[in-house]
Amino acid sequence: MQANNLIDEYLRVVKGDIENYYKDYQFLKERVKNSTAIYKGEPVDFLYQPLFFTKEEVRGFENLLMTLNRIIKKVINEYRNSAKFRSYFAFPKLMEELLLVKPGYGVDIPMGRFDIFYQPDASVKFCELNTDGASAMNEVRVLQKVMLDAKALNMIKKNYQLTGFELFYSWLDTIIKNYRIFAEGKNKRDRPNIAIMDFDGEGTIYEFKEFQKRFIQAGYQTVICDPRDFNYTNGKLYYKNIEIDLIYRRATTGRLIEESKSITDFIKAYKDGAVCVVGGLVSQIIHNKLFFAILHDKKKVDFLTEQEYDFIKMHIPYTAVIADANSKVMDSLLDNKNKYILKPFDRFAGKGVYAGRDFSNLKWQDIVERVRGRDYLLQEFVEIPGREMISEKEGKLLIERYGYLLGLFSYNGLLQGLYTRVGRKNIIAAAGESFTIPNYIIEKR
Repeated sequence: MQANNLIDEYLRVVKGDIENYYKDYQFLKERVKNSTAIYKGEPVDFLYQPLFFTKEEVRGFENLLMTLNRIIKKVINEYRNSAKFRSYFAFPKLMEELLLVKPGYGVDIPMGRFDIFYQPDASVKFCELNTDGASAMNEVRVLQKVMLDAKALNMIKKNYQLTGFELFYSWLDTIIKNYRIFAEGKNKRDRPNIAIMDFDGEGTIYEFKEFQKRFIQAGYQTVICDPRDFNYTNGKLYYKNIEIDLIYRRATTGRLIEESKSITDFIKAYKDGAVCVVGGLVSQIIHNKLFFAILHDKKKVDFLTEQEYDFIKMHIPYTAVIADANSKVMDSLLDNKNKYILKPFDRFAGKGVYAGRDFSNLKWQDIVERVRGRDYLLQEFVEIPGREMISEKEGKLLIERYGYLLGLFSYNGLLQGLYTRVGRKNIIAAAGESFTIPNYIIEKR
């Protein structure tokens, strides 16, 4: 495939002058260090390595999202209309109430980052769906800009045009479009005041500031605020003395429920439809990893077509609630540890995830027993796609095999960008090992 051949060509270029490109890598790392690509106080770790994709591959990702979004829409409609179906998720009472509130602009999942295991010419498998506070847009922005100046890319750029992804102004266009629909027929201002909302000390503040800067440049008064600081008076929601019309929600649903007693003004305004919240809390239905287990239970999703169920079997790893597993499944889980991974219902960054092949038989049995009575899923282990990439060790560049996980950014259901993390372990996440690398669409000059 053209893109794979180009990556091989890039590796040959680097191998041809390792010392010179090592110096270039250190220069690029300094640029990232002095940028806003900061995660938990540290510059984002990245490799001296891009990935390339053809327009045909991108169209394949678009088609994948189209089918998945059709399934998601049906699931959310069933959740709203069926008390029995809602019972499968067993969300707390307040969460269920908030999930049933319609966002008011006809789109239930305005932003998502859908992580996939992607190997060219092989079946694509979804890893997880991040629809609740999806992040990393700023990592994409910074790294694709910095890496485009890598000396090792000069020869490739002579023959190919490399195009990155724009994830900031396109997001502003998305939320304003949704606000216009929300505000239609209501006494709402044409240019909304925007709040980027998350709890203090959580989220990626540098990313929030990058969004804020662009929103303000476009003429929208924008604040970054904690939901505990809202005041709901006479049908209007305020942050300090600023009336808020539109909220870009980054606070996770789980944290909002935990803090429900301290954010009563936000909750009341949301229930009353007094403020446009992008995205609505309904995203939790999809974000919770229990979603995959429900999709694999054909009796629970009998409203889907055979073609849609075939799509699930092909593209979503087999998943089940460990507490509901019968003896046959449990025997398989214990006897075939390398075929399974254990995941909590609702955590992120790889926290609490266990891959059977990382543990001895005895340790695996202990882990299974420990999580058996908790909110945990067992899932088919999917071999992480991998390839040779440029690595760094002891002050020099070398080539090592890395697994990679590709994220599809979806804005209002449409593909908007790609995000790739790589690592040498069985779990690629902040809790394990994770490097970010930039992605480019290639086109022959």
